[in-house]
Parts: sequence; C-alpha cells; structure tokens
Amino acid sequence: MPTIIDVLLEADPGNLEVMRQRVEALASREDPKSGAESFVRLKQMPGLHFMSMQIFEDSHFDPLLVFENNFDGDPRTHWQSVLKYLSDDLRAIFACTKHAKLPAWHQLFEPGDQSSLVGFIEAHSCVPSAQHFGAVANSLKRINRDRGVFNNLQNELGATASEYRTLSEPQVQSALHRWAVAKYPWMNQPESPTAEQEIRTYKWSAWKPVLPWLISFIVGLPVFLWLCLSDYLPRQGYTDVRFALRSLLIGSFVVLVCSIAMFWRTLRYLENSDFTQSTPQLSAEQLKQFANEEDQIVQNHLASMVLVKPGAIRAFLIRVSLRILKFGVPLVAWNGYLGSMRTIHFAHWTLVGNSGRLLFLSNFDGSWQSYLDDFVDKAARGLTLAWGNCVGFPPTKDLVLKGAADGTQFKSWARLSQTRSILWYSAYSDLTVNQIIRNASIVDGLRKDSINQKEAEQWAQLL
Repeated sequence: MPTIIDVLLEADPGNLEVMRQRVEALASREDPKSGAESFVRLKQMPGLHFMSMQIFEDSHFDPLLVFENNFDGDPRTHWQSVLKYLSDDLRAIFACTKHAKLPAWHQLFEPGDQSSLVGFIEAHSCVPSAQHFGAVANSLKRINRDRGVFNNLQNELGATASEYRTLSEPQVQSALHRWAVAKYPWMNQPESPTAEQEIRTYKWSAWKPVLPWLISFIVGLPVFLWLCLSDYLPRQGYTDVRFALRSLLIGSFVVLVCSIAMFWRTLRYLENSDFTQSTPQLSAEQLKQFANEEDQIVQNHLASMVLVKPGAIRAFLIRVSLRILKFGVPLVAWNGYLGSMRTIHFAHWTLVGNSGRLLFLSNFDGSWQSYLDDFVDKAARGLTLAWGNCVGFPPTKDLVLKGAADGTQFKSWARLSQTRSILWYSAYSDLTVNQIIRNASIVDGLRKDSINQKEAEQWAQLL
C-alpha cells in the first residue's frame, strides 16, 4: 500500500539563501536538463513514486522546507533507501534549519559526521490529515512491470496483427494468454496481493483507528435506549436508575439540539462576515516561472500553503472537515475517481505546526488549468469542505456550497497560494492514472485462461 510522508523543517533565516542554493544544486544534479540522464539516483530507490522539495515563504512565519515523499512500504525502510543515495545532500540542506541547531541534533551536522539521519527525519515527519490515491492497488514494481507487458503486447499485435483479425474477442484473449504465459512464466501464478486485497487494506487502514469507537456507539446506543425506555430496571428494583438515565437522555438531546442550532447560527454569521479576496493579485514573474516549469511531461505538481482562519470555531471546523475527507475518501474514491475525475496520482492535505496553516501537495495528470477546471466542475463541494476555513478562500455557504464553485476566483486564489517546487521527481513520467489502471487490467486479463464474450469485448477495448 502507498504511503505519504512530508518532512517539515523551519529554515534558519540567516541561512535561507544557502539552503535555497543547496536545494537548487540537488535539483540540478538530479535533473541536469542538458541531455544527460535525469534522476539517476532517485530511480534506484525502490518503491519511490514521487518526491518533491520546496521552500514556503510567508511574512507571518520563518520559511518552511517541505520534503515530500510518496512511496510503497514502511517509512523506515524508505528513509534508509533515500539516505543511501542522498545522505550528503540532505545533511547539507537540513544543516540550514533551526532544528539542526538544537542540542538533540546538532552533532549530526558537525563537519565530518556521518551518523544516520533516519532519527532526525522521523522526528520531523508529518503524516497527512487527509489523502487520496489514484491507483491505490498498484505498487511501483507492478506499474513498471505492467508497462513493460503493455509495450511488448503492442509490438506483438503490430507484428502479427493479421493472425488476430479473424478471431473473435474470446479467441483473441485466449491466444494472447498463451503468448503472455510463454513470454512471462510468472503469469501462471496468481497476483499477490490482488487489487481487491490492496483496496480492502486501504479502506481498513483508514477506518481501523475509529472502528472500536464506532462499534461501541452502535452497540451501546441501543442498549442505553432500551434501559431508558423499557421496564427492565424497575422490575429489578432500580426505578431511580431508570429515572436518572431518562433524565440524562432528555438532557443530552436538548443540549445536542441547542448546540447544533447555536453552531449553525455561528457558522452562518462567520460565513456572512468573512473577508475574502475577490481579485487576488498574482505576480507576473511568478506566473511566468510556473509557465516555464509546468507541462514538461504528462504530469504536473502543485504545492500550496494557506493560513487557516482564526478562531476556535474555524479551528474545530477544519479538523472536522479533514476528518470527513480522511474517512470518506477511501470509501467513495477507492477506485481513484473523485466525482468523475481520475487524474490524481497522489494528493494530500496536512495541517502544519499548531494547525494555523494548511499544506496541500498534489501530483496530477494534465495541465494546471485543466486540473483546476476538473476540480471546479466535478469536485467543488469537496474542495470547499477542505479549504473553506482558510484565509482568502471564496465565500462559502453551509461548509460545502459556493466556495470553489466560483471557478475564476478559486483558481486565482489557488495560484496565489502556490509555490515553486525546486525539486520534483516522478518515477513514471509518461503514464497517467488511467494508463496505469488500464495496463493493470490488461495484465489481469492475460492471466486468465478464458473469459466470456462480454468480458472479452470489454477487455479487447483496452488494447
């Protein structure tokens, strides 16, 4: 199952430019843009899907270094792999942070020290408040394997197409199954884990922490109501206990109704009185820089950080909103679709520091413009739920209405909150989410000895 972890480190303001130069130097070494092979070291890290590094600068805070990692497996194994290839680079970059000066860590950054940075990285790692995966059942190993099978299959169909034209769809599948098994003996073995198993693991991992509380509520509420409303307790001589329970039930109901009414009234007041940015002022230089760096491959990267609106109600709301997304997305978007959109590989929101800022990082298919248009057209309510409690966001109504539905204002606000990714790496820069899932479905079909007519027709369309 994929994992998302960010390393968050406050820059030492006196060493900010040195840090920036060192991150730029790392990016230049990995992606020289001079005809030489790019990302040689990163390609050797098993399970690494995406990696990015950016420095967020804000007049309210010291600069924040964000080191994003999207990978397969457990974090410690991944960090050991990262440090095998990037230890010296990361040590030089991290040495420019406030945390490197603390007594607990300063020895790691003394000249000549070669101690492992795993502990330092783990101490400053942050897991997402909510996340989404486009192809959750596909590890990097499987993505690369299935891409190779697809390419060889296209060569087979191109070289011997006439042999297949006279066959029906089930016969084509059967013939290609024989070809695949001869070329790839591993196709005789069942997939492990299967896509269904990976999806179940994904759903279970999201709900596992709250399941005991949910079960307790589902079981305990009927029992409590039965004790309050039945004659069981009086027959046992506990009339006073039933009276107390009934009083508690009525009191709790009254408090709940009043709390909801007061909360909703406060929310409506906040939404009606919030200040927003109708026409965010975008820097022409920054827009030019984004335009120069975007659309180099079929994927793009978005890094954004915004302030959370002040106040206890807003602090509560943004936590609840992100919790809803955290538990809801695995149930409704397990197949990669957000609404009718399946263009996101990895995306996540993270509350930073004392939850005063919200970080958003996304690796997606297509252009920035089409990505935001898709969001506005197909997932505006989800976006409004996630960002509606942030400073400058378009006016909302009832937490999920309006907001991102104002496409022009939302896209300007999103652009204003965006910062440049100095380093960005994709392990499969030529594949979209749909292509990854298509390749996996083709391989699943090639494993089968035979399939029925309807299944064969659907499978043949993937070719």
